[in-house]
Amino acid sequence: MVTYIVIGVVVAVALLLCLCLAIASFSSENFYEKLKETQQLRNTYGISTLEYVSAINKKFFDGSLRIARCKEYNDHYSTGIVALSDSTMQSNSLASLATVSHELGHAKQDKEGNKLKKHWNMRRSGKICGFFFMPVILVGIVLSLLNVFGVLPELMFLIIGFICLGIGFLIFCFALILKYKEIQIEKEASVFAIDFLREVLTDPEIKHCVEFLNSARLTYWAVFFKTLLGWTFLTKRDSMF
Repeated sequence: MVTYIVIGVVVAVALLLCLCLAIASFSSENFYEKLKETQQLRNTYGISTLEYVSAINKKFFDGSLRIARCKEYNDHYSTGIVALSDSTMQSNSLASLATVSHELGHAKQDKEGNKLKKHWNMRRSGKICGFFFMPVILVGIVLSLLNVFGVLPELMFLIIGFICLGIGFLIFCFALILKYKEIQIEKEASVFAIDFLREVLTDPEIKHCVEFLNSARLTYWAVFFKTLLGWTFLTKRDSMF
């Protein structure tokens, strides 16, 4: 009975590992396919992204958001600022509207509370912690091995080694928690985005935007799994923070 349980657990873990690797490997390809498809679709009213942002800004934000220019493919939201590239501003594709609506979703999060700011601050802290991850892991491994092989037989070195490994593990867990929280933040921003898009799009157009935003969110799950499985060397490693 115990043998069957062990085999079942191993098979379940193997299947879960395969699923995670599949998501990590194919999410980007799926996203770019959806991006190309949605870029070719134009909204019924022919409204440009810039006109759309201005209308949403006036209706939902009392015109408090500032629209700025940024480099191509670098559209983003920063405190009180929606940054758009020239091509995005002039476009009337569903992809551009969905993308900027997502950034407006972040603006709504920023307006309604400090969830977004807290997450940004935690990421900054995480980047600092990330610098120490590999050094403490290496020190922990080296001290532990030197103790095991009798080079440094004192118990103190083994304890220090375990402490370093523990710190490294906590940093790793912190990175996973932040990436999971980011997925939730992105999901909420996409929900807000759809609410904004209903102001100007038809139901069939909304459906295309939902599919596009879902494919984009899948890339965040891919980053999560790449971080989780980075130690296996079975997937390309991503930045921890």
